[in-house]
Amino acid sequence: MMQIRLTPVVKGLLIGNLALFIIQKTIDQFFDGHVLDWLALIPATFVFEFKFWQLFTYAFLHADVMHLFLNLLMLAFVGCELEAFWGGKKFILYYLTCSTGGGLLYLFLQLFAGGAGLRVPMVGASGAIYGLLMAYGILFAERVMLFMMLFPMKAKHFVWILGGLEFLTMMFSGKSGLSSAAHLGGMVAGFFSLWLEMRLRMMRASQLARKTLKRVTQNHLKLVVNNRDGASSGGSKGSGRDSESGSDPKTWH
Repeated sequence: MMQIRLTPVVKGLLIGNLALFIIQKTIDQFFDGHVLDWLALIPATFVFEFKFWQLFTYAFLHADVMHLFLNLLMLAFVGCELEAFWGGKKFILYYLTCSTGGGLLYLFLQLFAGGAGLRVPMVGASGAIYGLLMAYGILFAERVMLFMMLFPMKAKHFVWILGGLEFLTMMFSGKSGLSSAAHLGGMVAGFFSLWLEMRLRMMRASQLARKTLKRVTQNHLKLVVNNRDGASSGGSKGSGRDSESGSDPKTWH
Protein backbone atom coordinates (compact mmCIF):
# COMPACT_ATOMS: atom_id res chain seq x y z
CA MET A 1 0.00 0.00 0.00
CA MET A 2 1.30 3.45 -0.94
CA GLN A 3 2.50 5.47 2.05
CA ILE A 4 1.82 9.21 1.99
CA ARG A 5 4.31 11.54 3.65
CA LEU A 6 2.79 15.00 3.68
CA THR A 7 5.10 17.76 2.49
CA PRO A 8 4.76 21.38 3.76
CA VAL A 9 3.06 23.00 0.74
CA VAL A 10 0.70 20.08 0.14
CA LYS A 11 -0.21 20.08 3.84
CA GLY A 12 -0.94 23.81 3.63
CA LEU A 13 -3.14 23.31 0.55
CA LEU A 14 -5.06 20.48 2.23
CA ILE A 15 -5.73 22.55 5.34
CA GLY A 16 -6.56 25.67 3.33
CA ASN A 17 -9.04 23.91 1.04
CA LEU A 18 -10.76 22.16 3.95
CA ALA A 19 -10.98 25.37 6.00
CA LEU A 20 -12.39 27.37 3.08
CA PHE A 21 -14.94 24.65 2.35
CA ILE A 22 -16.20 24.79 5.95
CA ILE A 23 -16.30 28.60 5.88
CA GLN A 24 -18.06 28.63 2.49
CA LYS A 25 -20.76 26.15 3.52
CA THR A 26 -21.26 27.75 6.94
CA ILE A 27 -21.76 31.25 5.50
CA ASP A 28 -24.04 30.08 2.70
CA GLN A 29 -26.16 27.73 4.80
CA PHE A 30 -26.48 29.56 8.12
CA PHE A 31 -25.97 33.22 7.24
CA ASP A 32 -27.59 33.32 3.80
CA GLY A 33 -24.28 34.35 2.25
CA HIS A 34 -23.23 34.15 -1.35
CA VAL A 35 -19.59 33.13 -1.31
CA LEU A 36 -19.78 31.65 -4.79
CA ASP A 37 -20.84 34.99 -6.24
CA TRP A 38 -17.54 36.47 -5.11
CA LEU A 39 -15.00 33.67 -5.24
CA ALA A 40 -16.25 31.15 -7.81
CA LEU A 41 -15.27 31.63 -11.45
CA ILE A 42 -18.35 33.10 -13.18
CA PRO A 43 -17.61 34.20 -16.77
CA ALA A 44 -20.16 37.04 -16.77
CA THR A 45 -18.98 38.64 -13.53
CA PHE A 46 -15.32 38.06 -14.42
CA VAL A 47 -15.66 39.93 -17.73
CA PHE A 48 -18.38 42.50 -17.10
CA GLU A 49 -17.95 43.18 -13.36
CA PHE A 50 -14.13 42.92 -13.40
CA LYS A 51 -13.88 40.32 -10.65
CA PHE A 52 -10.51 39.16 -11.91
CA TRP A 53 -9.54 37.50 -8.63
CA GLN A 54 -12.04 34.74 -9.40
CA LEU A 55 -9.52 33.21 -11.80
CA PHE A 56 -7.37 32.33 -8.76
CA THR A 57 -9.89 31.86 -5.94
CA TYR A 58 -12.19 29.38 -7.70
CA ALA A 59 -9.66 26.57 -7.24
CA PHE A 60 -9.96 26.78 -3.44
CA LEU A 61 -13.73 26.23 -3.31
CA HIS A 62 -15.65 22.97 -3.78
CA ALA A 63 -19.23 22.02 -4.55
CA ASP A 64 -19.74 19.24 -1.98
CA VAL A 65 -17.96 16.87 0.38
CA MET A 66 -17.25 14.19 -2.24
CA HIS A 67 -15.84 16.78 -4.66
CA LEU A 68 -13.54 18.05 -1.91
CA PHE A 69 -12.52 14.57 -0.76
CA LEU A 70 -11.54 13.26 -4.20
CA ASN A 71 -9.51 16.34 -5.08
CA LEU A 72 -7.67 16.40 -1.75
CA LEU A 73 -7.04 12.65 -1.95
CA MET A 74 -5.37 13.00 -5.36
CA LEU A 75 -3.46 16.07 -4.15
CA ALA A 76 -2.03 14.04 -1.27
CA PHE A 77 -1.22 10.99 -3.44
CA VAL A 78 0.46 12.85 -6.30
CA GLY A 79 1.44 16.24 -4.91
CA CYS A 80 3.68 15.09 -2.08
CA GLU A 81 6.07 13.23 -4.35
CA LEU A 82 6.19 16.09 -6.84
CA GLU A 83 6.91 18.62 -4.10
CA ALA A 84 9.66 16.40 -2.71
CA PHE A 85 11.14 16.18 -6.22
CA TRP A 86 10.82 19.89 -7.13
CA GLY A 87 10.84 21.75 -3.86
CA GLY A 88 8.02 23.82 -2.42
CA LYS A 89 8.50 27.02 -4.43
CA LYS A 90 8.46 25.34 -7.82
CA PHE A 91 5.59 23.07 -6.80
CA ILE A 92 3.23 25.87 -5.77
CA LEU A 93 4.10 27.88 -8.88
CA TYR A 94 3.28 24.88 -11.08
CA TYR A 95 0.07 24.21 -9.12
CA LEU A 96 -1.16 27.79 -9.61
CA THR A 97 -0.16 27.73 -13.28
CA CYS A 98 -2.32 24.66 -13.87
CA SER A 99 -5.32 26.01 -11.97
CA THR A 100 -5.09 29.31 -13.86
CA GLY A 101 -4.78 27.50 -17.19
CA GLY A 102 -7.88 25.45 -16.41
CA GLY A 103 -9.83 28.58 -15.51
CA LEU A 104 -8.79 30.39 -18.68
CA LEU A 105 -9.90 27.55 -20.95
CA TYR A 106 -13.26 27.36 -19.15
CA LEU A 107 -13.71 31.12 -19.53
CA PHE A 108 -12.88 31.06 -23.22
CA LEU A 109 -15.26 28.22 -24.03
CA GLN A 110 -18.15 29.65 -22.00
CA LEU A 111 -17.71 33.07 -23.61
CA PHE A 112 -17.62 31.42 -27.02
CA ALA A 113 -20.74 29.37 -26.29
CA GLY A 114 -22.59 32.29 -24.69
CA GLY A 115 -26.11 31.98 -23.30
CA ALA A 116 -26.94 30.92 -19.77
CA GLY A 117 -23.52 29.33 -19.32
CA LEU A 118 -22.05 32.77 -18.70
CA ARG A 119 -23.70 32.69 -15.27
CA VAL A 120 -22.61 29.15 -14.36
CA PRO A 121 -20.01 29.24 -11.55
CA MET A 122 -17.05 26.89 -11.59
CA VAL A 123 -15.26 25.75 -8.43
CA GLY A 124 -12.72 23.10 -7.52
CA ALA A 125 -9.03 22.28 -7.62
CA SER A 126 -9.51 19.74 -10.41
CA GLY A 127 -7.60 21.80 -13.00
CA ALA A 128 -4.56 21.94 -10.74
CA ILE A 129 -4.91 18.25 -9.80
CA TYR A 130 -5.05 17.16 -13.44
CA GLY A 131 -1.97 19.28 -14.08
CA LEU A 132 -0.20 17.45 -11.26
CA LEU A 133 -1.21 14.14 -12.82
CA MET A 134 0.30 15.30 -16.13
CA ALA A 135 3.59 16.12 -14.41
CA TYR A 136 3.55 12.80 -12.56
CA GLY A 137 3.02 10.89 -15.79
CA ILE A 138 5.98 12.65 -17.41
CA LEU A 139 8.44 12.60 -14.50
CA PHE A 140 7.55 9.16 -13.12
CA ALA A 141 6.44 7.54 -16.35
CA GLU A 142 7.15 3.94 -15.31
CA ARG A 143 5.30 4.08 -11.98
CA VAL A 144 2.17 1.95 -11.79
CA MET A 145 -1.11 3.72 -11.01
CA LEU A 146 -4.67 2.41 -10.65
CA PHE A 147 -6.97 3.65 -13.38
CA MET A 148 -10.49 4.06 -11.92
CA MET A 149 -8.97 2.66 -8.70
CA LEU A 150 -9.08 -0.82 -10.26
CA PHE A 151 -6.85 -1.28 -13.30
CA PRO A 152 -3.07 -1.03 -12.85
CA MET A 153 -1.15 0.71 -15.62
CA LYS A 154 1.98 2.79 -16.06
CA ALA A 155 1.67 6.47 -15.21
CA LYS A 156 2.56 7.57 -18.75
CA HIS A 157 -0.38 5.57 -20.15
CA PHE A 158 -2.71 6.62 -17.34
CA VAL A 159 -2.20 10.32 -18.05
CA TRP A 160 -2.89 10.13 -21.80
CA ILE A 161 -6.00 8.00 -21.30
CA LEU A 162 -7.24 10.48 -18.71
CA GLY A 163 -6.58 13.40 -21.04
CA GLY A 164 -8.35 11.64 -23.92
CA LEU A 165 -11.43 10.95 -21.81
CA GLU A 166 -11.62 14.58 -20.69
CA PHE A 167 -11.30 15.77 -24.28
CA LEU A 168 -14.13 13.47 -25.44
CA THR A 169 -16.29 14.57 -22.53
CA MET A 170 -15.72 18.22 -23.35
CA MET A 171 -16.43 17.76 -27.05
CA PHE A 172 -19.48 15.51 -26.96
CA SER A 173 -21.33 16.30 -23.73
CA GLY A 174 -22.69 19.68 -24.77
CA LYS A 175 -22.54 22.60 -22.36
CA SER A 176 -22.57 20.19 -19.41
CA GLY A 177 -19.16 18.97 -20.54
CA LEU A 178 -17.53 22.38 -20.31
CA SER A 179 -16.57 21.67 -16.71
CA SER A 180 -14.10 19.19 -18.20
CA ALA A 181 -12.43 22.15 -19.88
CA ALA A 182 -10.84 23.06 -16.54
CA HIS A 183 -9.40 19.55 -16.22
CA LEU A 184 -8.06 19.59 -19.76
CA GLY A 185 -6.84 23.18 -19.42
CA GLY A 186 -4.86 22.25 -16.31
CA MET A 187 -3.21 19.36 -18.14
CA VAL A 188 -2.36 21.51 -21.17
CA ALA A 189 -0.97 24.31 -18.99
CA GLY A 190 1.11 21.79 -17.04
CA PHE A 191 2.46 20.14 -20.19
CA PHE A 192 3.55 23.43 -21.79
CA SER A 193 5.01 24.62 -18.51
CA LEU A 194 7.23 21.55 -18.32
CA TRP A 195 8.06 21.77 -22.05
CA LEU A 196 9.07 25.43 -21.76
CA GLU A 197 11.24 24.70 -18.74
CA MET A 198 12.98 21.89 -20.63
CA ARG A 199 13.59 24.13 -23.66
CA LEU A 200 15.04 26.92 -21.50
CA ARG A 201 17.28 24.44 -19.71
CA MET A 202 18.54 23.09 -23.04
CA MET A 203 19.21 26.63 -24.32
CA ARG A 204 21.17 27.51 -21.18
CA ALA A 205 23.18 24.29 -21.44
CA SER A 206 23.91 25.00 -25.11
CA GLN A 207 25.03 28.56 -24.36
CA LEU A 208 27.24 27.33 -21.52
CA ALA A 209 28.81 24.70 -23.79
CA ARG A 210 29.54 27.33 -26.48
CA LYS A 211 31.12 29.68 -23.94
CA THR A 212 33.23 26.86 -22.52
CA LEU A 213 34.38 25.79 -26.00
CA LYS A 214 35.23 29.39 -26.92
CA ARG A 215 37.24 29.86 -23.72
CA VAL A 216 39.16 26.61 -24.24
CA THR A 217 39.88 27.52 -27.89
CA GLN A 218 41.13 30.99 -26.97
CA ASN A 219 43.41 29.62 -24.24
CA HIS A 220 44.80 27.00 -26.64
CA LEU A 221 45.54 29.58 -29.33
CA LYS A 222 47.19 31.85 -26.76
CA LEU A 223 49.39 28.96 -25.60
CA VAL A 224 50.42 28.15 -29.17
CA VAL A 225 51.27 31.79 -29.94
CA ASN A 226 53.32 32.13 -26.76
CA ASN A 227 55.26 28.96 -27.58
CA ARG A 228 56.04 30.25 -31.07
CA ASP A 229 57.22 33.56 -29.65
CA GLY A 230 59.46 31.73 -27.23
CA ALA A 231 60.91 29.58 -30.00
CA SER A 232 61.56 32.61 -32.19
CA SER A 233 63.21 34.43 -29.32
CA GLY A 234 65.38 31.45 -28.50
CA GLY A 235 66.33 31.04 -32.17
CA SER A 236 67.38 34.67 -32.45
CA LYS A 237 69.59 34.41 -29.43
CA GLY A 238 71.18 31.25 -30.77
CA SER A 239 71.88 32.88 -34.13
CA GLY A 240 73.49 35.79 -32.34
CA ARG A 241 75.82 33.56 -30.43
CA ASP A 242 76.74 31.62 -33.57
CA SER A 243 77.48 34.79 -35.46
CA GLU A 244 79.49 36.20 -32.60
CA SER A 245 81.63 33.07 -32.41
CA GLY A 246 82.08 33.10 -36.18
CA SER A 247 81.46 29.38 -36.44
CA ASP A 248 78.73 27.20 -37.86
CA PRO A 249 76.35 25.29 -35.58
CA LYS A 250 78.00 22.10 -34.27
CA THR A 251 76.60 18.61 -34.70
CA TRP A 252 77.73 16.05 -32.12
CA HIS A 253 78.02 12.30 -32.88
